[in-house]
Amino acid sequence: MNMGMMASHLDTLFLVALYTSIAVMVIYLLLENKEAGTTLSWLLVFFFIPIVGLILYFLFGKGMRKKQKETLARQNLEHRLQYQYSSLLDQQVTETQVLHERYTSPESGKLIRLLQSNSDSILTRHNSVKLFFSGRHKFDVLIEDLEAAQHYIHMEYFIWRRDELTRKIVEILKKKAAQGVKVRILYDEIGNFLPRRYRRKLRKAGIEIHPNYHFLSLFRIHILNYRNHRKLVIIDGHIGYLGGMNMGQEYINGGRYFPFWRDTHARIQGESVAVLQEVFAVGWFNTIKEDIEKASPIPEIPKRANGTHIQITTSGPDSEWDSIKQIYFQLISTAEKHIYIISPYFIPDASIVMALKTAALSGIDVRVLLTGYLDKRVPYWAALTYLKDLLSAGVRFFYYTKGFMHAKTLVVDSHTCSIGTANMDIRSFALNYEINALIYDQGIAKEVEEMFFTDLQTSREFTLKDYDSIRRLKQLRNSLARLFAPLL
Repeated sequence: MNMGMMASHLDTLFLVALYTSIAVMVIYLLLENKEAGTTLSWLLVFFFIPIVGLILYFLFGKGMRKKQKETLARQNLEHRLQYQYSSLLDQQVTETQVLHERYTSPESGKLIRLLQSNSDSILTRHNSVKLFFSGRHKFDVLIEDLEAAQHYIHMEYFIWRRDELTRKIVEILKKKAAQGVKVRILYDEIGNFLPRRYRRKLRKAGIEIHPNYHFLSLFRIHILNYRNHRKLVIIDGHIGYLGGMNMGQEYINGGRYFPFWRDTHARIQGESVAVLQEVFAVGWFNTIKEDIEKASPIPEIPKRANGTHIQITTSGPDSEWDSIKQIYFQLISTAEKHIYIISPYFIPDASIVMALKTAALSGIDVRVLLTGYLDKRVPYWAALTYLKDLLSAGVRFFYYTKGFMHAKTLVVDSHTCSIGTANMDIRSFALNYEINALIYDQGIAKEVEEMFFTDLQTSREFTLKDYDSIRRLKQLRNSLARLFAPLL
């Protein structure tokens, strides 16, 4: 057999092996019964970049198998809280009645029951909430709280920079650890790479820091597309933080790339801190198999006559239900007057699009504020393709022009609002570990609304005329980006 014939045979064998492997992966993909859009996106990847596509699917596309889910401690908050915090569960009926007497909307019961069913989220009342709309204000208060810690500090961040702000925080944590305060930190391994030398240095100083779930380990690398997008701090069980702000200098001054950074974060005192603590405890256990519940007690919570009702809800790739997406859908669907949404990324699925269209066509004032400064172009291009139909239905869109808009809020009818880490996009709905607080309080809701209208003063409205002015070639680019939206 000459060299030419051998090369021809090798080429044939390679093609047979390639197309056989693609066929196997397509069958596997179909059997996973993913959303039609996600399935189509991966099929396109296999078609255009067959070899690389197979590798990308192995790294980013495979779902969590049932066996893997069963090895994780679930965010089953009601079940897990029943032992240490049974009093919170015992008061559910009473607190629901109190909320109904105080709350003007008849739809509150549906929201409460939804969160109780889809994420075992309990309703708490004895809370106080302080909102931050700038990083400087938030971190000034956080530093004071950290310095006052006496027993433990738990922190969970998607991004943990090694910059001016983080160095200042780390010095405080080192001091507290030397005083006997237990310091535990979880961070996302893809959101930022922290060298072993850095981690060893912190651990030597008494700070326990670990990458959440060790996604880059050899046996878990196939699910590294599932990001831990949460931003949490729990201090001594009586102070908790959650919202959009990571640990980085840009959240104070915009950093190197943005003239300003707008975000929303909440500081909570009261019963909901026990729920935040349980969320962190589950993540910590899933990462290093250490149960910290008994070692991190929650102090007795003072009763507040006019406390704020809150339900904390979580979602992730191992969740039974897409709880945060369902909350957004329910909030939009039950609005009677207005809906104000802030999200830097806007890649909704069909259910959210239909809910927004239906609300706007019903005469409800629906406004969505997006970032006008971009950190990622492909999601921005994909987002544009959703705007035309929504604009036609009466939804109004605005782009924030003062700096980067990173807040994730949704407020309805001046009485209910959601504040947390979840964007209005498919990644937050299905691929990320997220956490949101649903707050039933007119004062807090109006504060979020007032900030929304302040933001509109430094924003530009995007209209149908603006959409129609986009050139055809760019519209094609945007449509191609949308095809891969489920993978972004």
